[in-house]
Amino acid sequence: MRLFCSLTKITNLATNLALVATIAGAIALPITENVYAQAQKDATEWIKQGRQLWQKNDISGAVAAYSQAAKLEPKNSKILTSLGFLLTQQSNYSGAIAALEQATKLDASNAKAFNALGFVYVKIKDYPNAIKSYRRAIALDRQNIDAYNSVGFLLMEQKNYSEATKIYRQAIAAAPKEVKSYLNLGYVLKLTGDRKGAVAIYNQADKIAPFDADVLVALGGLFAEQNQNEEAIIKYKRALDVNPRHAQANLAIARVFRGQGKYTDAITALRRAAAARNIATNNLVELQREIANLYIQQGSLSGAIVAYRQIIEIDPENGDTYLALGKLLVTQQRLIEARKTLETAERLFNQQGNIDGLAQARKALSEIK
Repeated sequence: MRLFCSLTKITNLATNLALVATIAGAIALPITENVYAQAQKDATEWIKQGRQLWQKNDISGAVAAYSQAAKLEPKNSKILTSLGFLLTQQSNYSGAIAALEQATKLDASNAKAFNALGFVYVKIKDYPNAIKSYRRAIALDRQNIDAYNSVGFLLMEQKNYSEATKIYRQAIAAAPKEVKSYLNLGYVLKLTGDRKGAVAIYNQADKIAPFDADVLVALGGLFAEQNQNEEAIIKYKRALDVNPRHAQANLAIARVFRGQGKYTDAITALRRAAAARNIATNNLVELQREIANLYIQQGSLSGAIVAYRQIIEIDPENGDTYLALGKLLVTQQRLIEARKTLETAERLFNQQGNIDGLAQARKALSEIK
């Protein structure tokens, strides 16, 4: 009986314990759900705040907000992708890669994360991983034309022209009306010496977008390379009708004019190009340097001096510009200005370890009486 009574007590105890556990679980479950729901709500608020800061270009604040959201929802691939984008804007490439890699692990179908990874790897010049990431983005999104073109560009950088040609043809097949892919393919074909193929591709692009200035400039370039200058000028002028300040069209037509000895027309075209909006600094420097060269060929040294001073405003650390300007000032007997300018060239060359430039600057200084 004792044994039976013991077993009964044990059974009753086990039943009571199970009942307690069940009740505790029933109580705990809503609490856990409530905590998670609150975390989601808080994360949403951080994301909202992060977006607002991002729109105001407060990248540091946006990073902090998205970081908080990521802590609350560490398995949210989209939050990590946004954080990766923001860290890239801060040039925090290691942090961006960590966030984006985690985003792709959480969601292997996150095409945006793979695309962003490709971009970051390009920034750190890790081209194999960049190509791998972009190809993964393409596999997930066949309409991601930017990814195709990015892969093509990287393959061209590696002089792998056959693979670049393939990827650009794939891009055209995926989006037959996307002009950029035709332009890139035509460029690769030119590099490989297939001028006929380049002409055919550019003509296809012209049919798709007859008022695209970039296409017209590309066609004009093919004529210019064959010294068919009149045909080239026709294309360039058509491009300028579409966009009078198109930098490449103005630069291209200026080169033709220069070859024909029409320096005034060339300078006018280059000045139009320099007035274009959102032109890259290196392109603007190139344009002003070309203007200076044309003024020198004309014998108008004062015009060249103005152009060199404009380059210095754009790029104040360029020793070559100070050297060229200093030499021109010497020819005009503006010796005080010349000495000061050449001394700046000497200092910059010395800081940059440019031995040849340093020697030239010192020689020019020694010749000032």
